[in-house]
Amino acid sequence: MATRRYSVAPGFSLEDVVEAAGAATVTKSIELTVDCASSVVTEGGSTRKITKEEVLFALDQFQQYIIRSQWPPV
Repeated sequence: MATRRYSVAPGFSLEDVVEAAGAATVTKSIELTVDCASSVVTEGGSTRKITKEEVLFALDQFQQYIIRSQWPPV
């Protein structure tokens, strides 16, 4: 499957992360879904898969957004 889902509960350890293929389904309170299809990123008139570095950059952006936003969200 082109979609990878990573799930974990609060207070987790690295060994507790669950990775699965397929559409997003809520199984834990924290989940990340990454679409790895070859048509995700448009670049110069063609498409390509997302890179690991792009996913890691996006995770950093999520972290910064959560840090700067009100918690819990309203």
